[in-house]
Amino acid sequence: MRKATVDKWKNGVGERIKKKLRKTLDHIGSILHVEMFSRSLGEYSVTLMNSRSLVVKLREGTCSCRQWQTHGQPCEHAMAVIKKEKLWVYNFVNPCYKVATQRTIYLNVVHPMETHDHGMVDENTGAVVGGEEFDDDFNRRILPPKNQRPPERPQRRRIESQTQRVKPRRCSKCHKLGHYKSTCRNPRTDFDDDYPGDVVTAEDLLQGNLPR
Repeated sequence: MRKATVDKWKNGVGERIKKKLRKTLDHIGSILHVEMFSRSLGEYSVTLMNSRSLVVKLREGTCSCRQWQTHGQPCEHAMAVIKKEKLWVYNFVNPCYKVATQRTIYLNVVHPMETHDHGMVDENTGAVVGGEEFDDDFNRRILPPKNQRPPERPQRRRIESQTQRVKPRRCSKCHKLGHYKSTCRNPRTDFDDDYPGDVVTAEDLLQGNLPR
């Protein structure tokens, strides 16, 4: 199946490599200028829009950005040089992506892997179900792993919390914890709701209704 697909490749590479090369070609707009240093060595200087300069060596198949060496396909800087020199871009693709190498890889027959009846773990019970090759003595329940004792001396004292010895805040007005008097909205603790006398409200003071 794979060999038949490789035989249909055009230009010596597959469709996946062609799509990547076309995508890379769309990014050469960020290149401002291409200047040749040595035609015999195939060395060029590529200037980007941000004034950054890179060195492309066509004969060695390298670029100072290192993308060409990493991916085995010309980067946008190398594509700009190839386009300026009107060269065939597929000649600069790494041989591992070409038809000759792919035919060598799939020259021999790749046999399918044999499947076996392996056991499966039941999500509800945690027991191993299936697997006819297991005998009756097989432990069909997965046990937790054995925890090895750490090499250092075991700790005997509990690590105290950062707030364990901190004295809690107590309000001097209502005597409750968690706030101070300046932010307290509770009534005073000395206010007695069961006081037998008459309680004068603010409305009574405005109307002049004072107790006798």
